[in-house]
Amino acid sequence: MELEYICHSSIFIKTGDTNILFDPWFEGPAYHQQWHVFPKPVNTLQLQSAQNIIITHGHEDHLHTATLKTLPKGARVFFPYQWRAGAKEYFGHMGFKDVTEAISFKTYQLGVNTKITYIGFALESTVVIEAEGKVLVNINDSLNSHHQNVVDVFVMEIKKRWPVIDYLISGWSGAGYFPNTVHYQNKDDIDVAKIREQYFANHLCKIIHALQPKSVIPFAPGFVLLRNDKQWINEVKFPRTYLKEYYNKYFELNNDKKFIIMQPGDIISNDIHEKISPYHQLEIKKSINHLIAVQYEKEIIASNAFSTVPKQSLSEIVHKVLNLVNKNTKLYSNEVLLDTCFSLNFADSEETVFYNFVFHVGEFNFTTTAIQSPQSKLLITTWSYLLQSCIDKEWGGDILTIGYGLDVYVYDEMTLEKNLDIVCVRLISRFPSAQRDLRKNPLRALKFYFNQPMLARLALKQKVQLRSAVNKYPYNERDHWITYTKCELCKVCNMPLLSYEFGERLWN
Repeated sequence: MELEYICHSSIFIKTGDTNILFDPWFEGPAYHQQWHVFPKPVNTLQLQSAQNIIITHGHEDHLHTATLKTLPKGARVFFPYQWRAGAKEYFGHMGFKDVTEAISFKTYQLGVNTKITYIGFALESTVVIEAEGKVLVNINDSLNSHHQNVVDVFVMEIKKRWPVIDYLISGWSGAGYFPNTVHYQNKDDIDVAKIREQYFANHLCKIIHALQPKSVIPFAPGFVLLRNDKQWINEVKFPRTYLKEYYNKYFELNNDKKFIIMQPGDIISNDIHEKISPYHQLEIKKSINHLIAVQYEKEIIASNAFSTVPKQSLSEIVHKVLNLVNKNTKLYSNEVLLDTCFSLNFADSEETVFYNFVFHVGEFNFTTTAIQSPQSKLLITTWSYLLQSCIDKEWGGDILTIGYGLDVYVYDEMTLEKNLDIVCVRLISRFPSAQRDLRKNPLRALKFYFNQPMLARLALKQKVQLRSAVNKYPYNERDHWITYTKCELCKVCNMPLLSYEFGERLWN
């Protein structure tokens, strides 16, 4: 088995009888020009020989349309089977004719000696490859943000089925606006972001400790943000180069695990890491972040250049937002909605205007003012073109949330305790309706449930618990990420408090 790292989550694997390309994204940006691959791939010509394309889930940095269009249409495509239909039509529209919607825990033969197994949860999935006596488990980012109780179920099942794992491949870095672009009095955004990154690294280390792979290949982070107000987020990522030291220090002192840090172009052949990427020679203090300005000089200029938008045009967008907000009210109880008063404004507005949303007599309405309404419990700031795209696209909410397309300014702690910041962001975000899809395809939903009952039960339990109490379910989207100090965060997240010396090496 030979592994070549392409970029971000893309890995090209050659076995004795076939080859496999994971989650290709290298042709253009994602999330409406907000995410850019970094570091860029060294060579993608060899991917024209791809025989199997494995998509772990539908986020744009894993399911990237522009990139898929460049790949050979004779390749067999795998995508996790979900209660939502449309995957085969989507890939077929791009020209792919051999598309398999993989059912969890069902094994698919890719060659005489090569097979894969999907293990899905919600809309994400882990993929296991077995070839030439080797077992490779790619958890990508399918488990990093879920609660430990959920992770334990899947890790236990993986370990039971594959007791010996040769390679564990994973991303773990945080992707999305929370908590980085949620602002509150006395909150240190940079300090909290660093602890959040440690949280995900710590989460990965728990998985490593449970699965006990021979080798670990961490691939996050593989993207950068280019707008001036977001570039600081590039600098707070937990460096992959220190993951081994962190694991050895806090999880398992004496172990022989290999932590393989691959750069684009690197290859693992016969268990030997061949450092052939030119990026190794360009590192400064184990980092290549200084290359962002070199690789994306023109894009940085474009990302920070904008034209102002007149009030009339913004008003048209806000009326569309109002329709979306009122459609989304079904997600929450009247008790929650009555407590939800927020303001919206635009970074590219020609003049300072606030759109103040209030729920009254069963629906939301808004007023337009030059000064923010004192009733508002928070302010959401975004860009008009991002919000317009969010409204237009079926999964448009990803542009705002995963893409870092907004900032939220919260004014009182009770708003955070009630998670009203999350409620407001969800109200202005467009996502497909699971209920509508289930009604439209009831037989498909039944097939999903009967073929993978464990996953269906977990997903339903998650939805039921979250709907009744948005801040009671034990997820990490909690108010403590906004109001606690970094020492308090380490305690509540059950993480080690890093020494000053180690912390300085991580982020300096």
